Amino acid sequence: MLIWYVAGTVAAIVIAWLAALVHASGHAPVVLVPLVLGIALGATLSILAAARRVTGRARLVIGAILLAHIAILAEHAWLYLDFRQQWHEAREKSPQVAIFRPEQAWSPRDFFINEATPERVAVWCVDGMFIIFSTTATVAILSKNAIPLSPVPNP
Repeated sequence: MLIWYVAGTVAAIVIAWLAALVHASGHAPVVLVPLVLGIALGATLSILAAARRVTGRARLVIGAILLAHIAILAEHAWLYLDFRQQWHEAREKSPQVAIFRPEQAWSPRDFFINEATPERVAVWCVDGMFIIFSTTATVAILSKNAIPLSPVPNP
C-alpha cells in the first residue's frame, strides 16, 4: 500500500502540473478542468492499485480522497510558481513595473492573502469539491469493476 501512496502522490503532482498549465493558459472552464483532473487521477490510482494488487474498496477510496487533496495543493503550488515567474518577467521587461513592484515576488502566504477574494475562494472550493468527488467516484467505480491484470488460474 505504501508504494501505491508514493506512486499516487507522484501521479497527483504530475496531473496537477498539467492542470496548472491549462489554468495558466487562460483556457480553463471552471468545472471541466477539475473534473478531468479528478477522473485522470482516479483512473491512474485504479491502474496503480490493479498493478500492485491493492484491494479493499474502502481503503482505495480513503486513499483517493487523501491523494486528491495532494493534487489540489500541488495545483495551487504550480500556479504560485507560475505567478512568481510572471512577476520576475514583468519586472525585467518593463521599467515602470520595476519601479513600483518590489524585487521579490510575494511569499505564498501573501499571494494567497491577496488573491483570496470571496469569489475566488468560492471557485477554489467548487474546484476542490469536483476534484475530490471525481477522483473518488472514478476509483470507486473502477475498483468495483476491476479486472485482474494477469489471468487467475481456475482451481
